[in-house]
Amino acid sequence: MRHYGLWLDKYSRRRAQILNTWAGLSTNIAEFKARIPADDLFQEVVDAGDVTMRTAFVDGGEGIRELIGLGVYFIRASGLVLSDREEGELFVRDLDMNVIDYDDHVKERVELLREGMEFDVAIKCIEDHHPQMMFLDGSLYVKARRKPIKTPEYELYRKKIVRLLKLARREGVRLVGVSEDSKSRMLSKHLSAEYQVRFPKFMTDSSILRVLAGDTVYRTREFIPQSKFEADDRIEDSLVAGFPTAYIQPTKLSNPLRVDVPDWEKDLSEVLSVIASLSRGSRHFGYPLPLYLAHLDAHIASAQMDWTVRQIVNYLSKRDSILGGAVLKSTRRTNRPE
Repeated sequence: MRHYGLWLDKYSRRRAQILNTWAGLSTNIAEFKARIPADDLFQEVVDAGDVTMRTAFVDGGEGIRELIGLGVYFIRASGLVLSDREEGELFVRDLDMNVIDYDDHVKERVELLREGMEFDVAIKCIEDHHPQMMFLDGSLYVKARRKPIKTPEYELYRKKIVRLLKLARREGVRLVGVSEDSKSRMLSKHLSAEYQVRFPKFMTDSSILRVLAGDTVYRTREFIPQSKFEADDRIEDSLVAGFPTAYIQPTKLSNPLRVDVPDWEKDLSEVLSVIASLSRGSRHFGYPLPLYLAHLDAHIASAQMDWTVRQIVNYLSKRDSILGGAVLKSTRRTNRPE
């Protein structure tokens, strides 16, 4: 059988199977919609209007290329500080590149280095520019509950996030985590326990909220995922923190955002109002635009990553051609014709 004939046969059988599964999901959806009162879960979003306080937004980017003996990584972090005062807006930036040995956690280690650099930039923003509110890309809960791995990068990561949390609390900076397109099931677990409902396994928090609220502007009520955070044995009990969490759909055409704060934050509603205000510029995107600008500034394009690798390989190979040929040679996958 030719490729297309094989594809068509498999597609015809598989779509019927998926449709049967879908029919069962529809019944399940109707059941949980009837059992969860919308008035209890959803609240009105209050737009904060023009944001005049000094704010900071931090995101990062990463890239890695695999050679036959090691990997080359390039990481970058950007913090955008906004103020209505004379200084206007400015960027705080950092970047790094290096080689990394192969093990079972090489990509996680690069991710840890990148997130650690984001914490460094956030700390510098607080120390040098004193924002009142700081937004980090990604969930604080997830950052705090990251699965441990036995590497120096993880130990450094833990120390940096502890330092950031301590500094933000001491300086009175309101720390906020913002997650877009979340695959989380934290809210579904919370609702399952409260209303004794079972959600289809294919549905995440975001898809459940799309079913219940559709194309409306809303925020959910606050809930607290169970979390215990301590970076190492020397961290005092006062840093063991929960993370109050809520979802917000800031525009009718957007997807839900998950927003969380440390448990010493007293007014999550005000934070959500600020996010709604910062998301007004794009009805389709529905995401705080300054945080997106930080993302664009930190993004590492594929061509830039490739150019960085070439510079490192050329420099090292000229100084040790034997080692360069043994360790720095491109993989077969890289040279394979498409």
